[in-house]
Amino acid sequence: MSDGTIDYDRWYPEVPAVMDTKQLAELLNTNEQIVRGWVREGIIPAHRKPGGRKFTFLRHEIFDWLISNRYEPDQ
Repeated sequence: MSDGTIDYDRWYPEVPAVMDTKQLAELLNTNEQIVRGWVREGIIPAHRKPGGRKFTFLRHEIFDWLISNRYEPDQ
């Protein structure tokens, strides 16, 4: 793609476009309780249907979040 956007299906086919809490925890090498805590604290982008209890996560939002919040050690 020449417009600067990432073709996630091409470069990250193993990462689902929409993930549940378990899938995201596995991707981030953490546990579901940590992911839920991040959602409650507004740290990570998540979606929930009105009246629903389960969170869903969009691959492009998670990758954007990871890029914009990457850890940079003190110099």
